[in-house]
Amino acid sequence: MRVVYSVLILCIVLTSCATSHKNTLNSMDIEDVRDRIAILKREIISKSDFQDAEFLLFNVNGFTQSRGTTIPGSSSWDYQVAIKVEPSEIKNWIVDFIKVDAKEYPIDWAINLIAHRSQNWQIKSKPQVYKRENSNTIAIVYQKEGILFKRIIGE
Repeated sequence: MRVVYSVLILCIVLTSCATSHKNTLNSMDIEDVRDRIAILKREIISKSDFQDAEFLLFNVNGFTQSRGTTIPGSSSWDYQVAIKVEPSEIKNWIVDFIKVDAKEYPIDWAINLIAHRSQNWQIKSKPQVYKRENSNTIAIVYQKEGILFKRIIGE
């Protein structure tokens, strides 16, 4: 009986290791804005419609389209998202966030996220930075432009 259990566990482990496991999604190579939006909407909770999106998502457990037979384990993720919404919709994305000092939070990751299509992300105003309490989630808001960057780091 022990041999049967050992063989069964070995088969599960080998099958899991052989399964293609994509743990990063990057919008850089996705030219069509509708495709970028559709992919991002599958992976995050959307608080409103948005007109454009850029993202760099890392999830050790993989993503919706790539999850297969994997052995559950600890989670770790880093989601970097840029979205363009109607300025009046920004408030929906920062419910339960508190405003913090922008100097305490570097924003270079956000600028890097949009650098390859900077013509789509014209920013002229100063950022406001928000943080969700008891969480590693920050939001960088350019209210006038309707641009929101959000970074969620979890373990």
